[in-house]
Amino acid sequence: MILQKGERVFWGAPEVIYLEGTITQLQEESQSVVVHVERATPHSAHLIGNEIAFAAQGLQPLQGASPPGTTSERATQALPPPQFSDEEKVRRGAAVAVHQQYGYHLSPEQEQALINQVAQAINADPALRQRIIQSMDEILHRER
Repeated sequence: MILQKGERVFWGAPEVIYLEGTITQLQEESQSVVVHVERATPHSAHLIGNEIAFAAQGLQPLQGASPPGTTSERATQALPPPQFSDEEKVRRGAAVAVHQQYGYHLSPEQEQALINQVAQAINADPALRQRIIQSMDEILHRER
């Protein structure tokens, strides 16, 4: 495990579900960490302030600023998970891929052009499209 106590990490992607916070405990034997959640997407904002265990391999160190579309304001109630059409799931999956590769520093025109290209590639491969949709459904189902 290469993560360290006190390190800022994140899980997920703001286009779907995102949690960010500071590692408070390392559990070497189970390869897990406990994170104090400090930022999240609005639908996960009820988790802000909680300590949540994650598999260490599912977390990434936070480099730079938090991504757009996240909040540090704790929600008093959990919101229902967002409902997306299959086409929106593909677009959000494409956006995740673009942001993982290029960050959030592209011009809006460049960003949209790349998202459109990735979405077209996903839609051109029926098996990949179905995997993206199923993965998104599983992620969103966890929020219920």
